[in-house]
Amino acid sequence: MSTRKHKKKKEKKLRSLFLLLFLTIIMLGTATYAWFTANQVVTIQALDLQVEASNGLQISTDAVTWKSVITNNDITSGAYSGAVNQVPTSVTAVSSDGTVSGGRLNMYLGTITNDETTGDYLIASTKQTDVNGANGYYIAFDVFLKTDTTQEVFLAGNSNVSHKAVQIAGTDDETTDKGLKNSARVGFVILGHGASTDSVSTLTGLSNGNPTSAIIWEPNYTSHTSQALIVASEYGVAASTSAATTYRGLNKEFTNANLKNTVVGTGTEAGYATQMNPAIKTAEGNSANSTFATLEAGVTKVRIYMWIEGQDIDCENNATGTDISFNISLTTANS
Repeated sequence: MSTRKHKKKKEKKLRSLFLLLFLTIIMLGTATYAWFTANQVVTIQALDLQVEASNGLQISTDAVTWKSVITNNDITSGAYSGAVNQVPTSVTAVSSDGTVSGGRLNMYLGTITNDETTGDYLIASTKQTDVNGANGYYIAFDVFLKTDTTQEVFLAGNSNVSHKAVQIAGTDDETTDKGLKNSARVGFVILGHGASTDSVSTLTGLSNGNPTSAIIWEPNYTSHTSQALIVASEYGVAASTSAATTYRGLNKEFTNANLKNTVVGTGTEAGYATQMNPAIKTAEGNSANSTFATLEAGVTKVRIYMWIEGQDIDCENNATGTDISFNISLTTANS
């Protein structure tokens, strides 16, 4: 009887150990789950947008009222009739390879499932359509830039994407910087040029540029949290705080691809994403101007996109709940 009891006690202990081991494996799997983090937790609240023009540049959201600075309110309530300005109340990770179709940046939403047989994470991609209003997963809006002479325009050194501290409801505490700003991207689609004397309908309807790609800006490109560096190592992505980290933007719709393979570019999934090299890359704290584009005299219509890049190493579980400010300053003075 004593032996039987001892045997049962031993079996119960072993079952407990196996359960503990199983839970540990689950926890480790969750810890390595990055990029397109379920698309439900890696979001930004309290969006803050500002676009500034200076030194001979003027900016407008309706091609009628010209200013030096436009903000959220101008974009949402001062846009031209027929504008498709997408400014959601929160932003969720998406991905883009920087290509443009019909004047719109090709954007893809990734959703993640688990392969119960292999244990791999699988990603499916669906192409998104810009919509007017507060819906959608990313920001997109039109602006008009006016200059009296043809000249080179720069992204000023004071442009940045930064953490915005917001008070946590019911407490005296503020939100902390969790590094999500490091996976932010901004894209500029130059749609066309017109004369300052053209009608408003002509200017708002500009599309003569017929672009096939956007100018992509990657801010904070050498900044990574310690957790992001750990995740990068687990995925086999070279990353450091002294050099740019490569990433691969999604380029098509697909189902059930291996998530890791889309990140590192192996297997069949290598064709699902494109190695990216943004035209403008700035480090956190940057103060130098970056070449943007040469604008013709008159009015240039530009569509601006702001998003969280789901294939960036800083887009991982621990970054959720961050608040971000996008500040863009365009100038004709290269100093």
